[in-house]
Amino acid sequence: MKSIPADNLISLIVRNASQMPGEDAIREKRFGIWMPMTWAGFEANIRRFALGLVALGFRKGQNLLIIGDNKPEWIIAEFGAMAAGGIPTGAYPDSLPEEIRYLVTYSESTILVLRDQEQADKIISIWEQIKATVRAVIVWDSRGMSHYYRQYPFFMRFEDVTETGMGMEGEGGRDYLAKRAADIDSKGPAIMLTTSGTTARPKLSVLSHENLLFASESYGKVVRMNRGDELLSAAPLAWIGEQLYNVVRFLTVGAHYNFPEETETLRKDLVELQPYYFGGTPAVWELIISTIQAAMDNADFFKRSCYRLAMKTAMKQTEAQLAGSKPGILTAIVGPLSDFFVLRPLKNKVGLGRVKMAVTGGGAISPEVFKYFKALGIDLRQVFGQSECSGIATTHSGDDVRPETVGVPIPGVLVKISEAGEILVKGKNTHLGYYKNEKATREGYTPEGFLKTGDTGYFGEDGHLYVFDRAKDVMTLADGTRFAPQDLETRLKFSPYIHEAIVCGAGMPFVVAVVSIDLENVGNWAKKRGMSFTTIQDLSQRPEVYALIRQEIEAICRRFPANIRIRRFAILIKTLHPDDGELTRTKKVRRAFVNERYKALIEDLYSTKKSHNLDIEIRYEDGRASAFKGLVKIEEV
Repeated sequence: MKSIPADNLISLIVRNASQMPGEDAIREKRFGIWMPMTWAGFEANIRRFALGLVALGFRKGQNLLIIGDNKPEWIIAEFGAMAAGGIPTGAYPDSLPEEIRYLVTYSESTILVLRDQEQADKIISIWEQIKATVRAVIVWDSRGMSHYYRQYPFFMRFEDVTETGMGMEGEGGRDYLAKRAADIDSKGPAIMLTTSGTTARPKLSVLSHENLLFASESYGKVVRMNRGDELLSAAPLAWIGEQLYNVVRFLTVGAHYNFPEETETLRKDLVELQPYYFGGTPAVWELIISTIQAAMDNADFFKRSCYRLAMKTAMKQTEAQLAGSKPGILTAIVGPLSDFFVLRPLKNKVGLGRVKMAVTGGGAISPEVFKYFKALGIDLRQVFGQSECSGIATTHSGDDVRPETVGVPIPGVLVKISEAGEILVKGKNTHLGYYKNEKATREGYTPEGFLKTGDTGYFGEDGHLYVFDRAKDVMTLADGTRFAPQDLETRLKFSPYIHEAIVCGAGMPFVVAVVSIDLENVGNWAKKRGMSFTTIQDLSQRPEVYALIRQEIEAICRRFPANIRIRRFAILIKTLHPDDGELTRTKKVRRAFVNERYKALIEDLYSTKKSHNLDIEIRYEDGRASAFKGLVKIEEV
């Protein structure tokens, strides 16, 4: 047998299974108990699934699509497809049937791997459109699906595939993974991941083994991870963030990769596990703040007062630290006491008590959110990246963190700014291209081989990269003033009462905003004041809520120049949702779509009208659609 180079993901699995066969690789919480899987068991499950795929006729160069929540079967299928010579890709578990049909067709997947009955029902609804190319649909959680296998012959049980693979081990199959690892070209495709799709339907970015391993190892020079460190699978596995920061690094260092029982139990499982590293999009960090603030709003006077004093003191310390100065004597004395008695217990309560380092990426984060977690004692660092550059190009180093920046380039990666202000990236982390889209691939690179990120920014004198906004999203007012709506939006979302915000003003005389409220926090706020309400539609349009949001907008906009402050706003009678096409599956606003969808409302914001009759269509996860109507008030700031 050939010697196995550690230059591809399958070779790392084989290496770890050889070097630490009895150590835990994965744990999954089932029925309240963390169930372990050793490295030897992990390798065996991947080998058997790969052999089972081969028995189904899956061949080198074919593609496999995985749809479902984060579970061990997800990554077993992912690496099983790689080992069998194919390319895996993933769909977000809350994808609509039409989105899945598009991805199945675009990716040319011949085999689908699903979690459960919910995903199976989506496939049944689109089967007539995909049956010509899909050979089999494999399900790993068959509860309630016995009749499906009789009625729909294209469905197969996950365990049947692995049992078939187990039966092939006697024919030299036990060395299958090692043989495949020795033959894999590190520069060849490893996985395809969807792009964010903020402006159009997502493309598939093809990443090589070299891309992912280089990005992981380069990041590891900035943030060290050790064998046996605890990781929690929290972000969707179809997202580059989860793949790079958890999956690839788990293989690289031999960490423990833990899976929650259900998406709904993630908060509870996070508290129980207390992982060493934690990462997420800005929406995740904003949700944690909202959870803490909602809990504090409902706490008694003593606890609420202690929290406010502790955070006020910690914020002073943080701001002094970031400014390179020393806090006052009183702050220096009170700080350690408030940290010990208030902030440490609070971190444990939200599951971040053991976090050595946390990361935020996948979008812009408000400096206020960033400072909040630094004050809480979390070593939070920003990264800048996208699927096309393996999820990372720049990040903060431990002793040089600045809330307004995304840090400096990671080792081995070049980042520069074009004449038009676009951020360009070059290194072994940039992808092979877009699947079946040579035109978009060519257009995505400069003649010098730099990846065009589509984001605008600049390097400060401190050497840090400052991201302005998406190049397509930068707006210019009628008087020629240029501004980044994203900057206003991220700061607005720091408010515990604002869940999402869309800022408009291109070519107009002033800036306006469309806001959706945080139902939990605003609901708690209203209940404490004796206000009755039934739905978000009812709550959002109350005069008291408009007064609350107006105060939040006024306070946040004070730091901006007068000509780009928000002048008028409206509160939506619904939350923005991916099923309605308003957000991507990673919760980024699809600005062009939202502007078109709420075009009439935005036009009324620039009129003298005091309200708008909203009439739109909303969609449900099962594909159903219905009309949604209601009166939306418009008010001045």
